Amino acid sequence: MKILLCSEGTERSRNAIQLCLRIASATKSEVTIFGIIEVESDEIQLLEALRQTQHAFLAEGVNVEILSKHGDPISEIAKRAVEGNYDLIVIGGEAKPGGQISVLSQKAYEIIELLVRPVLVVPVPRPDIRRILICSGGATYIEAAIKLVIGLARDLNASVTLFTVLPEASVMISDRIEPEVDVETLLASNSVLGHNLRSEKAMIEAAGVSAEVRVRSGLVDVEIAAEIESGDYDLVVLGSKPSRDVFSNYLLGNMTRRLVNWVSRPVLVVASEIPDQRPRSWLERITGRTAQG
Repeated sequence: MKILLCSEGTERSRNAIQLCLRIASATKSEVTIFGIIEVESDEIQLLEALRQTQHAFLAEGVNVEILSKHGDPISEIAKRAVEGNYDLIVIGGEAKPGGQISVLSQKAYEIIELLVRPVLVVPVPRPDIRRILICSGGATYIEAAIKLVIGLARDLNASVTLFTVLPEASVMISDRIEPEVDVETLLASNSVLGHNLRSEKAMIEAAGVSAEVRVRSGLVDVEIAAEIESGDYDLVVLGSKPSRDVFSNYLLGNMTRRLVNWVSRPVLVVASEIPDQRPRSWLERITGRTAQG
């Protein structure tokens, strides 16, 4: 695996550096430590910080190189990620519980949205990964995330929990009114959700990784937060499906953006596909005409 570790050469990059080192060492990955500064005069200080980080990786037997650039961080990271064809991008983050918007997390989300490839945001210290939570809606777009997580979990000796939130469990599973979600009933059902969760669990277990399925009923963000805390997970994984419909994105809200902002855990976002055309505007959506037409 090829990893691009993005660093500002400051203290707030430390969490991302430590977790990236753990992952790279376990997975025998090649790492590029990419330093970005917006002011060219800071380059000497940045290079010194990058060299210190490089020594730490070399000491663990990780194949590593350092690169530095000055300019806009988001555009430079996006350009380098494409040029180097990296499998994973690792960046720092800043969790802001209570709904506050973090400038650093906003940049992290913009990178996620622009790259459309696996991005690991590390807002807090988590030097080891033993428990991984995959937030699955039971749709097929989560498969790309599962395939990546399988390799990580196997090398890190971690367990995986597939987690989904049902707004109305009884409607999804049967005609009976049930106050609690029965996971076994859901997995044994003929529903699309049950079938997909069974397939995802089987895929993980076939790779020799321990897997379980957990289901909650209620508001998605509230239940995800409750599950993260109760399970004390080390890594939260989200699947992302690029949409051509910007109106629907606005209407439904963007759960990925919210989670990256306030989850006090490392968050891995894995896109399912690269969109083959730009998003449609609301006017194009209702008229069926393109901007050029």
